[in-house]
Amino acid sequence: MSTPDTHSQSSWWRDIFRGIGITLPVLAVYVAVGMAYGVLAVDSGIPPWLAVLMSAMVYAGTAQLVGVQMIALSSPPLSIIITAAVINARFFVMASALVPYLRHLTWWQRLLYGVQMTDATFALHISRLPHANASRTEIFTTNVAGHIVWIGATIAGVIVGQTANNLEAFAIDFAMPAMFIGLLVPLVRGRSQLLVAIAAGAGTLAFHAAGLAFWAILLATLTGLVIGWGADRWAK
Repeated sequence: MSTPDTHSQSSWWRDIFRGIGITLPVLAVYVAVGMAYGVLAVDSGIPPWLAVLMSAMVYAGTAQLVGVQMIALSSPPLSIIITAAVINARFFVMASALVPYLRHLTWWQRLLYGVQMTDATFALHISRLPHANASRTEIFTTNVAGHIVWIGATIAGVIVGQTANNLEAFAIDFAMPAMFIGLLVPLVRGRSQLLVAIAAGAGTLAFHAAGLAFWAILLATLTGLVIGWGADRWAK
């Protein structure tokens, strides 16, 4: 006969394994992108310990990749900080979308969640939390598991970057787009959402081909939103 403590411990472990299981589809991409960052950091002259520390403290793939390149170009520290802040500004919007499902967390737990939130964990949670009563343990296990793998991948990338040559053959630069495509597909649940995805994808290619590479993603996003809004209004 199990005691309440035994039942509680069993539930705790079950939530941990569930959180890890939810994160598994994106962990392989964490490894690929984390290694790419580690390799780039070493190749740009960043000390290995500093590259790993950045993954532990900053934990933002795109900002880290851009930051490393700016450091290599001897950009002013303030410009690096501002650039990273602009790149990560999207997390304010993501966090706002998750507010209704994280109200049961204390203020410091929400702060900790925000520090460890990534594009991938946001996509996982925004698709799961509205339809499931996830525990704190499961939610934070998902974030922590990704962070640990990211740091480990950075360490591996630093080691590989110091010893290997011709890393372009591995095509690890495709890992990030592949991850977002994989995260997007389960979120498309209606015709209007499918139309938004197609319009935004086609718009990105079109604007890039037109020579608007710097603005391509922003313009394509706005195009997709307008088309999706119009399709939704027409359907109703």
